[in-house]
Amino acid sequence: MRMAGSPNERYALLFRDFLRSDQAAREAWSRFKSALANASPTLSEYGAVKDPATDVLLALAEEWAEDTLWSVPDH
Repeated sequence: MRMAGSPNERYALLFRDFLRSDQAAREAWSRFKSALANASPTLSEYGAVKDPATDVLLALAEEWAEDTLWSVPDH
């Protein structure tokens, strides 16, 4: 659950909308997560790799948001 108007809400919606809009990014993210899940023996190791990769994807999403004038949808 995310609080409306919070930075956490924006993060989740931006991530979602960016991946919905960019097929190549969506497919690459899917392949990355599948490969990571198969290669990570523990959840903590999975998270240690996924967290910085998520930051990279979010940076791309922020660029997309600026280019497209994306904003959090009204509730």
